[in-house]
Amino acid sequence: MSGSTDGQHAVRWNVPQDPTVLGDLRDMMRRTLADWGLRDPADVADDIVLAATEVLGNAVLYGLGPITFTLRVTGETLCAEVTDHGAGRPVYGGTGADDEHGRGLVIVEVLSDEWGVSPGPGGTAKTVWFRKRCPAAAGWTLPVR
Repeated sequence: MSGSTDGQHAVRWNVPQDPTVLGDLRDMMRRTLADWGLRDPADVADDIVLAATEVLGNAVLYGLGPITFTLRVTGETLCAEVTDHGAGRPVYGGTGADDEHGRGLVIVEVLSDEWGVSPGPGGTAKTVWFRKRCPAAAGWTLPVR
């Protein structure tokens, strides 16, 4: 995994197509959000980390590389974007009560204020994104990472 900055308000990681990296990504997200000052209310950070992990898990398990993950702040809104190069669109819901998989995007919908899927050029990539309002973010002076 490697990270880079798109300026003071965003961080981007290149994500290997390996499910064992999801724990490391959660830790990196928590550290980044804490560095940016999002410590209270902790549930906002937890919502962001959980929703992002669901989207990242889908990309790692079902998408095609390369996979990138971007976390950015714009005004009072945090936005997470996961891009992979699989042509298929993610599947929303459609699970039974006993199914162990298939609830990821339902979780993202519940934890975020808005989410969607944006196709890449030529239909060979897609970006799954979500936004979460965080009024505390408006006054952040974000460090360059």
